[in-house]
Amino acid sequence: MKGFRPGTAPKELAEQALDQDAVFNEAAKSAIHWSLDEISKDNEWTLIDAPQITVEDSKDMGIIYKARLTVFPEIKLGNYKKIAKKVMADKKEQKVESSEIEQALEWIRNSRKTKEDDKAPELTDDFAKSLGKFQTVDELKRSVSDGLLFEKNEKEKERLRLKMIEEIIKDSQVDLPEIMVKKTYDNMEKQLGPIFKSSGKSEDEIKKSLMERARQNVASNLVIYKIAQAEKLELKPEEIADDGHYDYNYGVAQNQKVFSFLEKQ
Repeated sequence: MKGFRPGTAPKELAEQALDQDAVFNEAAKSAIHWSLDEISKDNEWTLIDAPQITVEDSKDMGIIYKARLTVFPEIKLGNYKKIAKKVMADKKEQKVESSEIEQALEWIRNSRKTKEDDKAPELTDDFAKSLGKFQTVDELKRSVSDGLLFEKNEKEKERLRLKMIEEIIKDSQVDLPEIMVKKTYDNMEKQLGPIFKSSGKSEDEIKKSLMERARQNVASNLVIYKIAQAEKLELKPEEIADDGHYDYNYGVAQNQKVFSFLEKQ
């Protein structure tokens, strides 16, 4: 405090110099955070949303507060290993037809036209070289084939994973926290609402479709989290992308780890 050495200012003057509300709020925040941590540990609760807190200002008697907590719900998993094994048995081997390669090459050739009415370049070694990383037409064809096969395998993997999680949810008992469903619905409405509206669907149809997606999304996340917990599938720091979006990247990495585990059953 100006005019006094550190630690020597009279208490009354120091208190007057401080923003009492700011000091109390900071102290209350710290105390409540510690208190909720202890309560959660004692009850073995996992909080899945920021608590809604109401503080009663009582400096003499300490802090009296009310908190509304959203805890991880009770989930009874079905036989997820058996379901995963059954779903993976339906995996279809993917292959690329020559006609698909030709169609892709045709698209590449047409994309190199400088004008709409120009003739597409001939498929020659020189054309392949002009694309940057190929020396021959055969190399270009192999690359196109590999790319098409990769896309097909990814689609098949996505199909199986979607079927897998749907069947596991059906075989499990999941109590969906409405606050999570509402938040997911609100996010989906912002992202997908305009797309649905342009499809010509009515307001009620859009709301129903988004709500179904939101509930399925929340159920999927909860079941995946529970499987990771049951199987002790912990993530290493290097498995989580470090780009400033930790919560999102953690969820992506956890999904990948759980599905990789299920696909091996």
